[in-house]
Amino acid sequence: MPWPKGQSGNPNGRPPKERALTAILEAAGSRSIVMPDGKKLSGKRFIAQALWELVTTGKVTMPDGVTWTVEPRDWLETVKWMYVHIDGPAKQSHELSGPNGSALLIEYVIPHENQPDGDTG
Repeated sequence: MPWPKGQSGNPNGRPPKERALTAILEAAGSRSIVMPDGKKLSGKRFIAQALWELVTTGKVTMPDGVTWTVEPRDWLETVKWMYVHIDGPAKQSHELSGPNGSALLIEYVIPHENQPDGDTG
């Protein structure tokens, strides 16, 4: 054995597995797209600009020059999606109560001195 007992041959551990779809999207987003005016944009920058154009105008211009107009429902869903991905999901709070909305009863159990911790018997 080339390694002493108890010593790993790979001290940093196994490298993390690559998430296939993430890697494919990352590669695709890094490619350049030629816009109708001849300018080149990375795929990621195009998507960001297209999303911004869509939520601010209700339309989006594709790289081939075709402009799409979205329905109000689709516009609203896109705006919601952007907010969640920019600001994170909305904070939620929950109120706990006892039966019929009364206060919760909290019982503290203190172990006796002669008994081991946690043994309330």
